[in-house]
Amino acid sequence: MSAADTLKQHIRKRSCIKGKMTIFSNYLDDFGTITKPSTVQLLDLESRFNKFDALYAAFDALQDEIEMLLESSDSEREDFEKKYHELVAGARNLLGARPLNAATLGVAREGSVASFEDCQAGGHKSNCVRLPKIDLPTFQGHYQHWLEFRDTFVSLIHSRDDMDNINKLHYLRASLKGSALLVIDNLDFKSENYTSAWKLLCSRYDNKRLLVNNHVKELFSVEQIHSESCASIRRLIDVTNKNLRALSTLDEPTEHWDTLIIHMMSEKLDSVTHRAWEEHRNTLSNPPSLEVFITFLSNRADLLETLQESKAIVKVRDNAGNVHTARLLLDNGSFCHFVTESLCDS
Repeated sequence: MSAADTLKQHIRKRSCIKGKMTIFSNYLDDFGTITKPSTVQLLDLESRFNKFDALYAAFDALQDEIEMLLESSDSEREDFEKKYHELVAGARNLLGARPLNAATLGVAREGSVASFEDCQAGGHKSNCVRLPKIDLPTFQGHYQHWLEFRDTFVSLIHSRDDMDNINKLHYLRASLKGSALLVIDNLDFKSENYTSAWKLLCSRYDNKRLLVNNHVKELFSVEQIHSESCASIRRLIDVTNKNLRALSTLDEPTEHWDTLIIHMMSEKLDSVTHRAWEEHRNTLSNPPSLEVFITFLSNRADLLETLQESKAIVKVRDNAGNVHTARLLLDNGSFCHFVTESLCDS
């Protein structure tokens, strides 16, 4: 890359940093109109301020590179520092409006719902929700996890009548990560924006066609089992059941898919378990249901787990005709090898 191209790239990056400063400045202007900020609003300001505070180092390093390429300085550094320090002072002043400490925080920092004590001095309780501490679900934008997240969040937060929208918006933002957070990231932290945020999220991920496609894809993408193992068999059962339940929730006729699902799952089995299933199926007078197949696999996994740490003592004769005591070891529920322990006989 030429020096000119590098300079252009650095200038674009600098513009992005300045854009983030403008966003934070607008946020502080809106925050300054709040007469009595709540604990949740102060937490949100503190979180944004911590991220903004790291911008200076990024800008300083980038500006050094630009000035080296230009072999001169410009007014950008002076303008940035002046605006930066004004915003830092303003943010710290707003945060000083009510000190944040363990006694006043009703919201756990790690995205959990905690029991609310007195949220303000004088015993007055403002929008306090008395809940046991519960870890909120997180959602990173993967369609196969949307239904589980949606139903859990609705149960814990969205459907509560005793929680105001500003708290709900805080919990929603704390629960979202990655691409899911980007869907609502541009919304200001205001009570009236919670409904919009939830609608945007549902509009993005409550796509029945995409949800069905992703859960069907998960069924076809189950990892092949290469060696007999109780853990692998249980993983196959769990992944299959989870996606079938999700597809059933999406109104897919999964109750009629037994033959197809049995074939798909049996093809993923290791050769030993597959042979055992075929032998078991030959004893049945009617085509097996999925429930019968799952029961067979569960029993097989239970058996392998029982045998996993067990050891069988046998006698083996070597080439010289000597008899030794040997221990038959099991690894992950599979027969592995003999280990000679002692001379028994000659």
